[in-house]
Amino acid sequence: MKKAWFKTSELIGIAKLPGTRQGITARARRENWTSRPMEGVQGKGLEFALESLPLDVQQELTRRQMQETPFADYRVNPARVQLEKDPLGAWMAIYHQFQPQERDEVISLLLREGITGFMARLGITPGQ
Repeated sequence: MKKAWFKTSELIGIAKLPGTRQGITARARRENWTSRPMEGVQGKGLEFALESLPLDVQQELTRRQMQETPFADYRVNPARVQLEKDPLGAWMAIYHQFQPQERDEVISLLLREGITGFMARLGITPGQ
């Protein structure tokens, strides 16, 4: 599962964000980032919602998470979907595991290259 909330310390210097906690907090206030108190921490520690951060920051954090997360996280639970009997259900289960940016990229690829190009990228040729 991809992270949806980030601590101030995790945002320092990401995609030209300020290099201090105070700078991050000030920018968050100015731009109305969605925040919540950090759990299990005394004091005023905050974490910020990925979706409320500037787009370039969202993209960088998502890119970093994708590098750290193996593709094995994207699996269809066979108990929920029987692939042979319900291929649409399987595609829907896979689709809903993607982050919004990943969904956009898959759809863009399909629109740009078509299903044949998509299958070719996967190493599948028609008739296999």
